[in-house]
Amino acid sequence: MGVARQRRRSVIGVVTTALVAVGCTGSTGDGDVSVTAEPGVRLVSTGGDVFAWDQRIEGSGACDGGVALVNGAEVDVEVETTADGFAFVVPVVTGEQEIAARCTSGGQAVETDPIVLTGRLEPRPTARIEVNVRGDTVVLDGSRSEPFEVDEAAIERYVWSPHVAVGQRPGDVRLTLADGAAFDGEVRGERLELRAPGRDGEFHVRLEVTDAEGRTDASLTYFVVEGGRARVVDMMTEHPAWIDRSIMYAPVHRLWGGGAAAVEERLPYLKELGVDALWLWPPVTTRAEGEEYHIVDYFSLDEEWGTAEEFRSMVDRAHALGLHVMLDFVPNHTSVEHPYHRAQEAEGEGSHYWDFYDRDENGEVTSYDEIFHSYLPNLNFENPQVRRMITEAFAYWIREFDVDGFRVDAAWGIERRAPDYWPEWREELKRIKPDLLLLAEATARESYYFRSGFDVGYDWTDHPGQWPWANLWEFPQEMQAILMPTLTNTGAGYPRDAIVLRFLNNNDTGERFVDRRGVKMTRVASALQFTVPGLPLLFAGDEIGISYEPYSDLDPIPWEDRHGLREWYDQLIGLRRRFPALSSREMRPLTADWGSVVAYVRPAVPGGSPVLVVLNFSDAAEPTIQPDRALKQLLAAGSLEDVMSGQRFTFEPGAPIRLPMKATSVRVLVPQGATS
Repeated sequence: MGVARQRRRSVIGVVTTALVAVGCTGSTGDGDVSVTAEPGVRLVSTGGDVFAWDQRIEGSGACDGGVALVNGAEVDVEVETTADGFAFVVPVVTGEQEIAARCTSGGQAVETDPIVLTGRLEPRPTARIEVNVRGDTVVLDGSRSEPFEVDEAAIERYVWSPHVAVGQRPGDVRLTLADGAAFDGEVRGERLELRAPGRDGEFHVRLEVTDAEGRTDASLTYFVVEGGRARVVDMMTEHPAWIDRSIMYAPVHRLWGGGAAAVEERLPYLKELGVDALWLWPPVTTRAEGEEYHIVDYFSLDEEWGTAEEFRSMVDRAHALGLHVMLDFVPNHTSVEHPYHRAQEAEGEGSHYWDFYDRDENGEVTSYDEIFHSYLPNLNFENPQVRRMITEAFAYWIREFDVDGFRVDAAWGIERRAPDYWPEWREELKRIKPDLLLLAEATARESYYFRSGFDVGYDWTDHPGQWPWANLWEFPQEMQAILMPTLTNTGAGYPRDAIVLRFLNNNDTGERFVDRRGVKMTRVASALQFTVPGLPLLFAGDEIGISYEPYSDLDPIPWEDRHGLREWYDQLIGLRRRFPALSSREMRPLTADWGSVVAYVRPAVPGGSPVLVVLNFSDAAEPTIQPDRALKQLLAAGSLEDVMSGQRFTFEPGAPIRLPMKATSVRVLVPQGATS
């Protein structure tokens, strides 16, 4: 189900109509209702946006019997009555509807003032695809697609089509029908049978279903060919291959002049830099400039981003360049200025939105003030309408703008309050677009996030917001002893499916790393970031060392390489692209006899060579590095070449190696002649 769109910054259905009670005076004819100013029957429930197909309405006052009214007409629903009130459940349709009640008491009929409910869901069937592999045939079955849940109108048409994902070349993912014909257009029917391709890769197919009322829904899926054999993908635990190779960049659009058009203008620059995923700050409507995480409407584009057409143009241009576009999304909390929060404050416990917010034992709305340092009211994920609203909000940005993933702000907060939400969220989003990247702002050390819906987690300790690298740089001469535990999760390792977001800067780190630690340390630290397992993030301007603070200094600034860092980052990005071992999840730490030196081997992966990384975080050193099995295998290949300097070294296989290191320097060694 989709969500009905409304204009930005509207008071999204918040109705605070005074509910004046009415009574009866004198005798009336059959069917007449007369009114008195004396207190009587009224609706206690208030109006508002509804993210469901029905809504319970409650009222107070004497009511021996009654009927529910929708837009002035009686509806056939049961009205429950008690000594002091009444209640009923009305169906809700998309858009506005007036709800009232007519009660009979002592032979007199009393009609309440109406409230207005606004249905926010769009009626549609649900497309579902089941994939099976039978020998050399891949069978895609759409028969489990579901009719619209209210009227259950039959699905009458199934249309299949090939889909080329971002970064794919059409010629690499061509498919053939089981009868040998090319699958290069639309095919109708509940089932689709394809020949398994003979080449490895990911192959995407789209299904659109249409019901008897002409309503449509679409789903994407993909299957994988590995070693020439097709297999089914587990959408709940697997992620698309592009994520393993990804390098992420977080542009701050206001630094480039503001808006989607400013980002679009810089897309060729980002493509040339070598990144392939963009993390955009929240584009939804926020309270004020500089308060990107204070949300007031999940379903509208903030005016500072320009028009919806400009935003779509930016996404389309990014896709044409092979760049994935991710949005920062804030489902945990809203702004205090969100219309729903304001309404529940004004209306009290009878408010339609009272239960939209999480509350403590005293009935006060909760907030993680100790972490956010400001009051941001938590949403209540025990309320099914809140769950539906947030899932529909994510889906809206996929359907309307074709985005490729989300960085989910404060994912840890929802895990604390409603840990069962994230799996159902992933299932729905992956049904719509399975090659999304789902990044949790939560620690990658906790297996829950990778079991429950996310592909990538933050390089944090177990405490939200605590970066384990934060204070390493104060003790460069002891780096080996204090860094290695952070890279190995104190020896326990990371969850099997974990991908760790590696960063030096992000939106919450304040003063930029280069300004705090200097250029020399930035070079070594960034080499660490790009050569340990994980997904490296460049936050706006890291590659040229610009100075600003994300929530304050956001005027357009000259895009100048102040410190000569661009060439350095070009080299690091080139290493990730050239040597697949650097994109794997395997790392073998080594022991050196010099405290400022950190060394590790990235073992070879199929089609690539192993890589030895040696980093010196302090003064000149000449460490002796003890060999282990991985290093012995690397040395057995013969001479090594330092791809950072071009120097060549020959070491005795199986013996400790001694390696001169300049102050704050980096060596990345591979077998001589290795190209990947």
